[in-house]
Amino acid sequence: MMDKLESLFFGAGALKGNEACQGCSILDDNKPIHSVMDYEELSSAPILFLSDSIKYSYGQVVAFSDKEVEGVIRKACSSIPSEDYTFSAAVKCPGVKESDMSPANREICREHLADTIRKVKPKLIFCCGNLAMKMLIKKSGITNKRGSAFLYTLDEEDYVVVPIFHPYSVLKEPRNRYLFELDIQNAYEKYILKKISKGDFSYELVDTFETLSEYNYLLTTTEPIAVDIETTGLNFLTDIMMTVGVSWEGNNIVIPIDHKDHVIETGEKFAVIKWLHTLLTNEKNKKIFHNAKFDLKFLSKYGITAVNVWDTKIMAHLVNEDIPKSLKDLVKLYFSNELEDL
Repeated sequence: MMDKLESLFFGAGALKGNEACQGCSILDDNKPIHSVMDYEELSSAPILFLSDSIKYSYGQVVAFSDKEVEGVIRKACSSIPSEDYTFSAAVKCPGVKESDMSPANREICREHLADTIRKVKPKLIFCCGNLAMKMLIKKSGITNKRGSAFLYTLDEEDYVVVPIFHPYSVLKEPRNRYLFELDIQNAYEKYILKKISKGDFSYELVDTFETLSEYNYLLTTTEPIAVDIETTGLNFLTDIMMTVGVSWEGNNIVIPIDHKDHVIETGEKFAVIKWLHTLLTNEKNKKIFHNAKFDLKFLSKYGITAVNVWDTKIMAHLVNEDIPKSLKDLVKLYFSNELEDL
């Protein structure tokens, strides 16, 4: 009798798991199908989109729904040949949530995931959502890690992995679409097309007023300058300002104020602070900060004020209110090809 009931529920030919799945508690769940090796029919491809778990709908087994593929992924991949990417699932049973995957279950299922990678041999893997990321690279926190690159090593070979939002989260929250598409495009250009720019960045440490005087032309310049400070903490009342960085036209200087490794004599320090005050109160140019209110509080503590302040955090919000506004996120968005994150 039980066999007949299971046959009615699971359908003819339904799988209850293969030998490699033994010990996984997911096999005890009532599902229409188990242990679908969805990679067996796949061919090698440069890009692999990895979903959370497979979907079983109307007798079909897929990694993503039609809406997720046509409405989200293919739109994001409009500049990528369709034969260059394929789809698979990190978990080979349908409807599996992250809470269902105990550490033991994850280890069992990772064997099938490794076989997926061996079959597809991708140059770039997009982990869509937190479960796929946790299954492949054993990390969690998709919001903070999306768009970053990680290495997955299998059989002494390294694979580039970039976590991104799940297409479902884009359908559910359209504001995620911009980051979803940008993360794909940035990773494609960097790791498939190899469009990597080497930033030619250098700076001069200016720790005497005599050296600083060589830059007096900045005190009256009409060109914009960018300013950034480093502090010992977030509280301007109790913490101190270690350095002030100034950038303009491809030049960069770093001025220590209260840095533990570069202590400026009291007289020199007073002259340097006065110079910075003159620099930032020049009315002929723009002073560019990121999250200016933070920097200005510390500068004010040292008697330094600024005029004509432009804040890249506010400007980024005006350009697109849906993107994250931290300096790290903006650098990742606009200068991804120059980041050495692997």
